[in-house]
This record gives sequence, structure tokens and C-alpha cells, in this order.
Amino acid sequence: MKRLLLLVPKCNGPSEKKKWNEFWPDDIESIVSQNMWKLVSPGVLVLAKLAESTGIYDVQLVDEEFQQLDLTQRFDLVAMYTVTPNAKRAYDLAGYYKKQEAYVVMGGVHTTVCPDEAEKYADTILIGEAEHIWPEFLKDFQVNMVKKIYSQPLGEVDINCSPVPSFHILPENARNLIPIQTARGCPHGCKFCNLRNLYGSQYRIKETANVEKEFEAIKKINTHAVIYFTDDNFFCNRTHSEAIMQKAGEYNLIWYANSDISLGSNIPIIQMAYKCGCRQVLIGLESVNPANLKGLDENNFKSRNFKHYKELIENIQSCGIGVIGSFILGLDEDDEDIFDKTIDFILDTKLFGANITINTPYPGTMSFKTLRDENRILTYDWNCYTIFNPVIIPKKITVEKLNEGYLRVLRTINVPENINNKMNYLKQKMRNKKND
Repeated sequence: MKRLLLLVPKCNGPSEKKKWNEFWPDDIESIVSQNMWKLVSPGVLVLAKLAESTGIYDVQLVDEEFQQLDLTQRFDLVAMYTVTPNAKRAYDLAGYYKKQEAYVVMGGVHTTVCPDEAEKYADTILIGEAEHIWPEFLKDFQVNMVKKIYSQPLGEVDINCSPVPSFHILPENARNLIPIQTARGCPHGCKFCNLRNLYGSQYRIKETANVEKEFEAIKKINTHAVIYFTDDNFFCNRTHSEAIMQKAGEYNLIWYANSDISLGSNIPIIQMAYKCGCRQVLIGLESVNPANLKGLDENNFKSRNFKHYKELIENIQSCGIGVIGSFILGLDEDDEDIFDKTIDFILDTKLFGANITINTPYPGTMSFKTLRDENRILTYDWNCYTIFNPVIIPKKITVEKLNEGYLRVLRTINVPENINNKMNYLKQKMRNKKND
């Protein structure tokens, strides 16, 4: 059998010993790391299943966020999953494995949006979704007739033809929070998001029966695993989400999901989600400055809903589901007031969690093109593109003030008193639910 390594390189970080922000002290770096939902990409597990099904490959998975890479091992084929902040590490490893006479393949979002760059380092690149082009490459590899580029047209993959991912190859320390993707696409088209470069603009759903097969596979490796539905917008197709929730309830699963704020306007759906095991949702609120939200997405969804943010968050958390609010600092309308306003909003709403990032223009996004044209991008060193490290010149604030205020926000919301307040608030809401 041929030896295949599926490798997810780690992110090098912007400087030595700093994984997220080169100016942060160690305690803040640690807090941010601890608060992340850390998991292996479901796409890599699909690649594993497709390779295993050939009967030709001995497949090994290494995700450097969970495992140490043993560089003494030899492989016939090394396939790397790239995102922008791990791209430089991937390129370095490509050089190493080529010297070991392994064949190197790269795919993922970064390779898809920067193919001219990636093909300089890989023997072959995969552009787009991999369900069709990965098996095609594997067949060609067997007969030594590989192409330099395999490209999948946008939005043409029927995800119901995607196999049950190889959850069994997950490392032991990656089996507590396990990913399932039940749909691809998002209706909002945010300027800072590059997912449409990979999935297109359509919303494609996986049939409930196929999702149930994934529930069963996960139960076999960890009966107590928490499921993270990695769909970009789990609740945007209510018929689909209700069917999946119902099935999750039958399996007694605890699960998290991504959503937009409109979830908060439908109390029956929130109540059903809680009853069926939902305990946390990640919602892209983006900014507490409404001027930033105008034109941020193609339908002005976030701008139209901003005035209801607090009410809708309260609706969700009152049902016992913690809201993780995602915010971007350093957007064009931000000045030095944004830090106190963000702190006040987070504390007032008693958000269960806050994912606070820096305005980062990933390649392939509308934001990247705009900021590049305005000559406001400070660096194209992908190691710095962690979403926590400034890489652009803000319009109304200096980089120094942005870092200073960012650090203050993180310190303030993470003091023990504020953590205890939000925890006690949600615990009380959950007690009220049990007494209903």
C-alpha cells in the first residue's frame, strides 16, 4: 500500500513565541487559545474516507493543532489543507517532503484563492471542493499521469454524494468536539468572507438520513462527544435545520452551531434547539458601531437588524443557549470610542462568550481587493493573518491605538468578576428552563 499523509499545518504566528498577536502578553495569548472551539476540519476527514475507499492507501492524519508532526516518517504522498495563516508553514513543509521524494498536493481555501502562489510549492494543487477532483487525482497518481491543477467548478458538488467522514482517524485529543457539515453556503455574502470562493453563492443541504449516518459514526468513537455543526449558517433553512435538530434530539446529542442573529426572532425554534441539545451558538455581530454595518453584507442584513441585537441575544440566552458574539475591531468607522462601546455591549448583554478579532482582509474577499487598491495593507506575510494581528492601516485610528484598545477589551471582559456574572446569568436561565 502507498503511504498517504493528510496534513493540516499549524499557523506559525506573527513572531517567535506569539501565535496570535505579536504585541500580546502570554496571558492574553493563552486566554484566546483556551476560548477557541478547536477541531479538525471536516473536509480533511472526507479526503481520508475517499482515499481509504480505494483500498490502495494507508492514510495517516496529522493536524498540528492536536499532534506533533514526526518528520522522520516517510510517505509516498503528502496532501496539505491550507488556510491563509498556515500557508507559509505549508510551503516550508512542501519543500521538506519533496526532498524526501514524496509527492506534494495542496488544497483548501488559501490554495483555491491563491493558486498561482500555491502551485510554486506543490506538485499538484486542488482548487475548490474536493469530492470529485481528489478521487480523480488519486486515480491519475496511480498510473503516473497527474496534472498540475485539478479545478472544481463552483457550486456543482452534490454534498449528498460526499461520504461519511473518517472520524475514526481523529486523534484522541480531538474527539471531544467533533465537526459535522450539514450544508454549504450562506445567504449573506459578507465582504470579509472568502467562503463563496470555495462553495459559490448557493445554499446546498445534506439530507437528514446522510447526517444521521455521521451521528452514528461519531457515537462509535465517543458517545459523549459534543457536535459542532460547521455550516456557516445552520438555521437559515428552517425546514432543514428542524429536521437535523429533531434527529440530534433522538440521539441525545449536545451540539453547537453557527447562526445569524435572526435566530433570536423565532422563540419556538430557539426552544426546539435547546430541547434537542443546542447549548451554544456563534453569531457574527461584527460591530457595535452601526456605521460599520452599512454595506458590510450584500443585503444589508446586519445593518437592518442592529437595533434589535440586544433583544434577540436576550431571547436566545433566556432559552438556555449561550451566545458567542463575534466582533471585528478596526473597521473603517471605528475610532477610539469603539473599545469602551464593545466592552459595554458585551457586559450589558451578558454574552456567554465573545470572539473578538481584528479587521483582516483574507485573499479572495471583497475587503482584500478594496484595501489593496487603497494601498492600506501593511504586510502580505501570511503568518500575520491570524485575525488577531493588525495587517492593515485603519481609517480613523492608529495601529498602536488599535492594539492598545484591543488588549484592554480582552482584559476587561475576562476579569473573574465579569466571567462569573455571565456564567451565573446563563446558569439561572438554564435553571428556569428546567423548572418550566
